[in-house]
Amino acid sequence: MQIFVINLPEDVERRRAIEGQLQRLGLPYEVFPAIKGALLSSEERRRHYDEKWFIRNEGRSARLGELGCALSHIEIYRLVAERGIPHALILEDDSWLNPNLPQLLQAIEKGYSSRERNVFLLTWFSAIFVRKRRALWSAYHVAMVKSAVCTHGYVVSNAAAEALTKALYPVRHLADCWGWLRRHRVVNVLAVFPTCITADLSYAVRTSGELAEAPSRHSRAGRLMRKAHRIFWWVVDHLMAVFRRAGVVS
Repeated sequence: MQIFVINLPEDVERRRAIEGQLQRLGLPYEVFPAIKGALLSSEERRRHYDEKWFIRNEGRSARLGELGCALSHIEIYRLVAERGIPHALILEDDSWLNPNLPQLLQAIEKGYSSRERNVFLLTWFSAIFVRKRRALWSAYHVAMVKSAVCTHGYVVSNAAAEALTKALYPVRHLADCWGWLRRHRVVNVLAVFPTCITADLSYAVRTSGELAEAPSRHSRAGRLMRKAHRIFWWVVDHLMAVFRRAGVVS
């Protein structure tokens, strides 16, 4: 399986750590130079980022690191689709890999078609439909995800990569908008469990090379307005998802 590692060129320590793990597991990989949001020009931000819809979806504007992170993942989806890669594992450079990873990747390739729009989360997830679980390999299973977070390690099929590129560009969501993607049936979001990829928490918290920014302060009236705005668009989004599932809208 093709493996992409997202890494900022200056993050040498992280790159060496993830490369060492992949080499010990005998897994070939390609390092993808991460996009740093702070280095995007104003024109590039306008072209690659839909701020109005991001605010509607997330309740606030994107931080520069989040923008760079989302664009990095989207660019890999493009590569997977354009190269005709059947399945690809996408890793962030602070991932810690379970020794069973090679066997799990082989099981995914063998058990699932690249023509199905599947995403397999190999890292943390918050809820699954346990009744629909399916054996994958040894004691590992796969189940549909209700909600999930993180993008440290996951597999995308070729069909999923194409659908993700169309749905997520220009940037309108955080990179790990798995709930939205599932709700709108853009892709099938599944989780492999037990978890086989975690994150090295000894690193500083970074989003595509930048420390997470502290949220700005707002007056009480401003916070209430933002909350009302968020609730309104949450209702609109869920109604659109219902209509899409019913075939009313495409």
